[in-house]
Amino acid sequence: MMLNWRNLLPNTLKHRLIMAYITLLMIPLCIAIYYLFQHFESIRQKDMMDRMSERMQQVHMSLNDMMAFAYKANIMLSQDESLIQIMHDPDKYDPLERKKVIESKMFGINNSFFFHQTELYFRFIDLKGNVYTSYAPNSQLTNDLEDLQDWQSVLQSSAHPYRWVADDLNDVRGSQGSKLLSLYTILNDPLRGNYGLARISINIQEWFRSTLKDSPVNQDLTIFTGQGETILQSKITAFSTDMMHRIMSLQAQEGHYEDKQSLSLINYSYLEDLDWYVVSQMPLSELQQEIRQLRFIVFVFLTILVIAFVLVTIILSARMTKPLNVLKRSMEEASDKKLNVKISIGRGATDEVRFLGESFNRMIDDVLVLINKLKLEERQKQAVRFQMLLSQMNPHFLLNTLNTVKWIARREKQEAIAGICTSLGLILEASLNSEIELIPLNAEIKLLRSYESIQSFRFRGHFIILYEIDESVQHALVPKLSLQPLVENSIAHGFDGADGCGTIWVRVRAERSDLVLEVEDNGIGMEAAALKPGRRSGHGIGLSNLKERLQLLFKREGSMEFITGAEGTLVRLRLPLLIATPYLQEGDDDHVDDFTGGR
Repeated sequence: MMLNWRNLLPNTLKHRLIMAYITLLMIPLCIAIYYLFQHFESIRQKDMMDRMSERMQQVHMSLNDMMAFAYKANIMLSQDESLIQIMHDPDKYDPLERKKVIESKMFGINNSFFFHQTELYFRFIDLKGNVYTSYAPNSQLTNDLEDLQDWQSVLQSSAHPYRWVADDLNDVRGSQGSKLLSLYTILNDPLRGNYGLARISINIQEWFRSTLKDSPVNQDLTIFTGQGETILQSKITAFSTDMMHRIMSLQAQEGHYEDKQSLSLINYSYLEDLDWYVVSQMPLSELQQEIRQLRFIVFVFLTILVIAFVLVTIILSARMTKPLNVLKRSMEEASDKKLNVKISIGRGATDEVRFLGESFNRMIDDVLVLINKLKLEERQKQAVRFQMLLSQMNPHFLLNTLNTVKWIARREKQEAIAGICTSLGLILEASLNSEIELIPLNAEIKLLRSYESIQSFRFRGHFIILYEIDESVQHALVPKLSLQPLVENSIAHGFDGADGCGTIWVRVRAERSDLVLEVEDNGIGMEAAALKPGRRSGHGIGLSNLKERLQLLFKREGSMEFITGAEGTLVRLRLPLLIATPYLQEGDDDHVDDFTGGR
């Protein structure tokens, strides 16, 4: 009788899922984990070594950055003409003045590298032995001509015009640590020759402490010289002399190895300019402890996962099939009716299936609302577009008509009328160009002068405008027609015709990264203007429009401020300083004279 293997297999979905899970997943997974831990230690060791190497490269790069920092400072000093003149012939200058100038140079160099984590300490000696420092020294500064001569002899006889001193005495008052890393160099000018000695120092112990903040807790970092002298060390335990000799005997710029005697991983890097070795040491016990912890966590997790999966499979498999079939049929029905029906979920369905059905119903409602909203917005956009096209006809017609009036006035020799038409044409042309919102300041001033010429005919002798424009901001970008409503407000509400001629000041200047525009008048003030009969209260539509434009263009970076008193009102606009490169383009000088009609 032939054995039927299918009869041995469970027929229920629940039991088949459990058997498939055990035979196809759990057994292979356990075998794989067993072999994985056989090789995990070596892989983890390699990973730790890679991380140590990466950390070592960061330390090496940080040291090189500090040295490059000092080199750059030296280059900047050698190119400073005023510093060269003072140090070459210090007797020509007042002692306090030359000290002030040289210290400002030191301060400026440190500020130019403000992003660097380490401060430079400068010490200069000029040809007369005068000493200048960028810091407060521990002792009083005296003539140090002998030190200058000694260093000239040392550096002139060496292969390089500079020399690094790794254990220089720390003479900075209040500074931690007893040693500095110093770059000594003779200051030289091709035309004048040597003009002094510069010592540019870095507090190597402060740098070392900041570097240790980013290091692993159990990683020992040591720096020693090529003669085996320890410079800096992160732990009290002395670095092994045998390790030093082995690293120096390898004669390699960088590398790593496993030290069997100390049971640790060693990573090292060599700095040729300083003759320094930077070494990091990590005990192997850290690696073994991590492996033991990981093994325990994996097996606990695997046990919990097996139990949880079996239980969840038993519970869910019995209730999963029927609600899913109901959900499937309902969704197919909703799809066939093109979102016009809702999914109905029975009471016996699980929470997940019920939530899914409710979410689907809400999604259908939201989609229908969005579709209706999009249709409404599309109709509104078409209506707005139609109104925009219709509204553009009148200004163009007015501009062409204004051009005709101007030519008739010129023919009748009415130059005043022709001038008004020309100025008004410039303003209309600027307002017609709705695609450009920001224009250069000089163009805005041109429009304001056109407005001034029109108002001068109407209010003869009533006001004058004085312009105070900083030349450096001639090409700064400002909102189009932003000064005109401010001047209009001063003319309309600021002056009383019976009091004679009023004055309006228009000022524009730069303050750091801001552009400040001010319009000030010597009129009666906002409070008195609001009380006069026939006067409108508030700032008017023009100022409200300008304030809204500033909000749309610059958000919180643009502001409008009103300052009023018994005599006069000051309106201040503060905008971001945006300088546009000036250029000429055909059509830049277009105005009403260029229009011949037929737009």
